[in-house]
Amino acid sequence: MRRPFAVFLIGLAALCAVPAASAAGLRLTVGPVPTIYSGTTYYFSAGIEKEDRNDGIVHHAPFTFRTTLPPGVEYAGWNGGWTCSTPPGNRRDVTCVYPTDLNFFNPASGYLQINATVVPTVTPGPVNVVATLESSEVPLPQNPTCAPSPSVTGCASAATSYVQSQIRINDWGYTNGTVTNGPVAVWTGAPFEAGTQNMLVFGVSNSGYGPANTPVTVDLDLPAGFVYAGMFASNPAFGCAAQTPPTHVRCTTPYLIDQGYGFASLRIDVAPDVAVPGPLYVHARVANDAQAAPADCVANPLQTGCGRLQVPTRAPRVPTLVGDSVTHVPATFTLGQEAGPVVVSYRNVGEGNAGATTVYVQLPPYFEYRGVFSASPAATCLSQGQVAAGAVVVCQTAGLLSGGLGWISLRLLPHAQAASPGPLPVVAAFDLATPSTTAILQSCVANPAQAFCANDAIPTFFPCALQHGDEGIFCDGFQPFVRP
Repeated sequence: MRRPFAVFLIGLAALCAVPAASAAGLRLTVGPVPTIYSGTTYYFSAGIEKEDRNDGIVHHAPFTFRTTLPPGVEYAGWNGGWTCSTPPGNRRDVTCVYPTDLNFFNPASGYLQINATVVPTVTPGPVNVVATLESSEVPLPQNPTCAPSPSVTGCASAATSYVQSQIRINDWGYTNGTVTNGPVAVWTGAPFEAGTQNMLVFGVSNSGYGPANTPVTVDLDLPAGFVYAGMFASNPAFGCAAQTPPTHVRCTTPYLIDQGYGFASLRIDVAPDVAVPGPLYVHARVANDAQAAPADCVANPLQTGCGRLQVPTRAPRVPTLVGDSVTHVPATFTLGQEAGPVVVSYRNVGEGNAGATTVYVQLPPYFEYRGVFSASPAATCLSQGQVAAGAVVVCQTAGLLSGGLGWISLRLLPHAQAASPGPLPVVAAFDLATPSTTAILQSCVANPAQAFCANDAIPTFFPCALQHGDEGIFCDGFQPFVRP
C-alpha cells in the first residue's frame, strides 16, 4: 500500500513542478494598437508585468518579446527601455529584449514602442497584431495559445484594421455664412466682378497621413482672366506662387496632422475683359509624398485628390451720374445785387461708386461767380472765361457712392449789363472722365435734356435806380421802366 501512495505523491510533485505559460505569472499587453493607415508612419506599444505583484516570485531577466508585423508594415525602430532588432533584410520580424528582473519593487517593464512605416498599397480591412513573451524560466510553448491583449498565456493578439489614408480637397470656403462643401461645388456668393479683386479659398482635409508625409501640395488651375495676386491668410501656413503658365498656382505646406484640416485664402484679380457671365471653373488637385496628384482632375473632378469650383462672373459695376436739378433763390435776380444761391444737384444712379468728379456750370453773360456757399462732397471751384461772354464755373469734387446725392451751392452776382427780364439759362454738366474737358458742357448747352445735364432759367429785374445812375435816387414805383 505504501508504494502506490508514494508514487502518487511523486507524480503530484512532478505535475506541480512543470512550468506552463498560462501559469507563468506574467501578463503581456499589446496596445494601444491604432488603426493602420496606408502610406505613413505607424507605431504601437507593448509591455509586461507581474500578474500578482505580491506573489513573492522574482522573474529573472532577460525577457524576449517577439512580433511579426502585419503585411505592408515595416519596422523602423523602437522607443523605451528595451533593445530591439530585426534580421538582415527582414523588416517585419521584430525581437525586443528587456534586461531587468521583475519583482515586488519592479513589477512591470519599461514602456516599449514599436515604430514602423506602412506601404501605400495595403488593402483596407481587419488585421491582428500578434506578439509573444518568453524567458529562460518561462519558455514559450511550441504552439502557444494566443489570447486577446492583455494575455497571461505568453501570446497576445490585438485587433485593428488597415485604412486607406486620404488627403483631399474638402471645401471652397464660406459663402453667405455657410461652407461651400465638397470637392466639387458651385460658388453661391456674389459673382466675381470684372476688373475687381476677389477672394478664393480652398480647404483640404487629411485622414491618416502624418508629419512624415511632407510636403502637402495643392495645385490650382485658374480660368482665363483670373490672376493670382497674393496670399490673404492660411492655416497652417501655406506658401503660394504662380507657375508657368501664370494661371497655374501652387501652394505648399509642410504637412497636415492626422484628422487635420487646412485652408488658404488667395487674392484673385479678375481681368476687365473676363468672360461674362461665366460660369468659369477653378480646378484643384492635392498631393503629398505618398499620394500622387491625379492627372485627370479636369475630366474626373470627383476622384480623391481633385476638386472643382464653378464661379459665376459679371460685368463691372459702373457709376452713372445724372443731373438732378438746378435751382435758384430768390425767384427773380435783381441786377447789380449778389443773389443766391444757385444750387446744382446731381446723383449717382449706377451700381459702382464714382471717382473724382468734375461739375461744369455755364453762366449767362454778365453773371459773375463769387464763391461757394456750401457743397457735398466738398468742392473746389473756379471761374473760366470772360464774364461778358458767359463764364464757366468748373468744380472738382470727390465721387459719390452708388445711390449718393451731391450738390454745390454757388454765389453769383448778376451785373447791370445782364439781360432783363430774362429768363436767362444756367446749364450744368457732370463728368467722370479723366481728364475732363468742356466738351460735355457744350453737349449739355446744345441739348440740356440729356441725363448727365441739368438746367434752370433765371428771371431778372433791372431796377430803376440802376437804370438812371445818380438820378436813380428819384425813382419811385410810379415812374415807368425804361431801359436805354
